[in-house]
Amino acid sequence: MNSEVKVPINNKYKDTLFRKLFGENKENALSLFNAVNDTSYTTADELEFTTLESVVFMKAHNDVSFIFDSSMSLYEHQSTYNPNMPLRGLLYFAQLYHKWLPSTEELFAPKLIEIPAPRYIVFYNGNSSKMSEDITELKLSSAFIGESDPGKFEWTATMVNIRADKKRDILEKCQILKEYSIFVEEVIINRQAMSKEDAIIKAVDDCIKKNVLKDFLTSQRKEVLMPLAEFDETKYIEIIKKQTFDEAFGEGHKKGFGEGFGEGHKKGILDGILPLVISGKLSIEDAAEALGLDVEKTKELIFQNNGSASSV
Repeated sequence: MNSEVKVPINNKYKDTLFRKLFGENKENALSLFNAVNDTSYTTADELEFTTLESVVFMKAHNDVSFIFDSSMSLYEHQSTYNPNMPLRGLLYFAQLYHKWLPSTEELFAPKLIEIPAPRYIVFYNGNSSKMSEDITELKLSSAFIGESDPGKFEWTATMVNIRADKKRDILEKCQILKEYSIFVEEVIINRQAMSKEDAIIKAVDDCIKKNVLKDFLTSQRKEVLMPLAEFDETKYIEIIKKQTFDEAFGEGHKKGFGEGFGEGHKKGILDGILPLVISGKLSIEDAAEALGLDVEKTKELIFQNNGSASSV
């Protein structure tokens, strides 16, 4: 890749990856639920995601939450050891239960309202020296300033170490979690000799080669590296126009876009260029130059992928 043009990297790649793997795929979420609870459910269709898009007063969103087996599970990912997770979990669950409750008026009725039992797990893949045990239970009562009776007004966060720096039981129980942890470990190892940007890119490439999250990383590469929240269109246009395709995609570029590129590469490039052309932020001429094609062929590709040539 052209050293003068840097791809904007998602510095929260671990959070992005965790949410996409377990917060958008019911099979993966159920597999993780089974690993945590030593169960063997197979009915993923019964799982209902309840993940909060945003929690305004905390200026954040939770990672993954869902209702299954009469319980409400909240799974958080953490790269740094945080003793405040019980309090954060309590605030998250308050919002989750408020969202789940059909009507707040029911709280004032004489009938007991039954609610899904809370299951709060924090998956930790930070420095293992900060968490020597595979599983640690943090308690809200540890933060109380005044005296309190044991067991009263308690809330816990169960932290589970998922670092792939050694064999861990939880990783052997859930293959997708194991592969996620291997990817993160690859980045950690790579960071010892290179920048974060290069470390992440190399980890993506190496994991695909090793069949670790291969299908996911191949299809979601752009989201892992460049999420929309941090996407700089101006910089991306420069990348498209200036990046040396020979370095990025090998000899295929010399043979022409249609011959040398695989379907995945073609689709990835078009997915990036298409919205810019449609919005008028990238001219058809610049798109053609970036693709190494003539203008008419570029229009044809955009027509085929967009279903309309009216905007070009």
